[in-house]
Amino acid sequence: MNILNDPRYHEFVKRYAPDPLAFVLEVCGNAVSPDQQRLLEAIADPTAKVSVVSGTGTGKTMAFGRIAIWHLLCFPVARYDGKTEIGSNTYIGAPAIKQVGDGVWKEITDAVQQMASRPATAWLADYIVVQAERVYIKNYKPQWFITKFAMQQGQSVAIAGKHRFNQLIIVDEAAGVSDEHYDVINGTQTQGGNRTLLASQGVKQGGFFYETHHKLNRANGGNWTALCFSSEDSPFVETEWLETVALQAGGRDTVEYRVRVLGKFAENENENLLTRAAVEACFDDKGSLKPLIEQGEPFGWLLLVDVGAGEYRDDSVCWVAKVIGNGDYGDDARRVEYQPNPIIANDKNLREFRGLIVQEVAKYSNVRIVIDAGGSGLELYKMLEEDGLDVVKVNWGSPCFKQEYKNRFFNQRACAMVRWRDATRQMRVRYPAMDNLLREKFLNQASRIPYGFTETGAARYKILGKDEMRRRGIKSPDMADAMSFAFLDDVYYNVSDAYSGSLNEENLIAAALAALAE
Repeated sequence: MNILNDPRYHEFVKRYAPDPLAFVLEVCGNAVSPDQQRLLEAIADPTAKVSVVSGTGTGKTMAFGRIAIWHLLCFPVARYDGKTEIGSNTYIGAPAIKQVGDGVWKEITDAVQQMASRPATAWLADYIVVQAERVYIKNYKPQWFITKFAMQQGQSVAIAGKHRFNQLIIVDEAAGVSDEHYDVINGTQTQGGNRTLLASQGVKQGGFFYETHHKLNRANGGNWTALCFSSEDSPFVETEWLETVALQAGGRDTVEYRVRVLGKFAENENENLLTRAAVEACFDDKGSLKPLIEQGEPFGWLLLVDVGAGEYRDDSVCWVAKVIGNGDYGDDARRVEYQPNPIIANDKNLREFRGLIVQEVAKYSNVRIVIDAGGSGLELYKMLEEDGLDVVKVNWGSPCFKQEYKNRFFNQRACAMVRWRDATRQMRVRYPAMDNLLREKFLNQASRIPYGFTETGAARYKILGKDEMRRRGIKSPDMADAMSFAFLDDVYYNVSDAYSGSLNEENLIAAALAALAE
């Protein structure tokens, strides 16, 4: 049967074409949040241009899927300029095609299944065909459909030159799409029944998506309806999750919390991870700061090694750290006391540097070596392993192990750097006294580490690559890199022999006093 000949369909279109909110409530059977309601009301305009900046778990992807099905079903015919067009076209894009499949496409599939399971709407679902790359109305696959496309940097846009009246373009992860792609999209949306819908987290301060919330916003005389969805206002987000993110981020006023939760842009924040003042506050220049690790606590030793790019280029660094704890907050939060006199050299070959490390290891008990195994580091790792030492190989361009870190950090490097930053801000680290030249070098490095957030997928911390840092005139932060290794995902320490229930000095004294009292 042809949907255009079904008498039920004409009444359906009359009822729901002007009212996507009613469609979602009555046809799909979904309750909606206040944010979703605002979105559904905004997209009803035949020439709607709507941009949503959103926190996590606000239901915007669910709403997008229902809007796509509403547009598919409610606009069967367009008559204009003396011609008649059958059906509607909906294009759903993202920086990568997988993002569409994992996001809006799944919600489209769920919506069709919901309709099929409801007696009042099962007849309608019978006219919809769902495929991996296309959802269409039976008998009208070429002209009445929803499809998906990728919008990758440097590649042409698949919808270039696509013009028709009933056309909806949805872009998810919109902050990660180049302005050139938006130029193409805007060039296709020139007719009366054209709608455009964008959504993303506010990971980037600049670009077309950012401008739809600023100079292109209706409030500023533009033609974009700008909406902000906060996770704090969402009925789909648990309070416990909000509290966890606040703890991870270091408070509600941090840029991470603003982007991931409040649905705001990453604005008004220093572009570097740490300020000079925050680092200086953790220097124990005169022994005036209280020790982080008290006598009697079960600490361990880490020897942190970052291998430079070669003789007389970047520094090779070996820094000893006294550590305790494994978490990010609470009683088990990692605390680190960096020891004086690190090995810092750019005039040593690998064998010479290896010899210095072996000498350093001999000074401590149960020490674990953590080494970046990229480039020359891999060769040094193999040497130290052959020496029978306890060596942990780090590939800090790799993804994190723990799911909570995968959700927050682009890679191991971002994880280590941000966790080190948070520990510094919270004064869970101690930096030893250094001579003036070394201190200034470290402060320069630590306060010049640019960061941002991934522009596709969830908003995750990303540290600017070293090649890009060099182009900006920023030298490789070798000392800071090595120090941050103490905060790598899944880097644990061995409890030092200096701590032992029977050998600990404090315990021995207590035992002696107890014996005297007997």
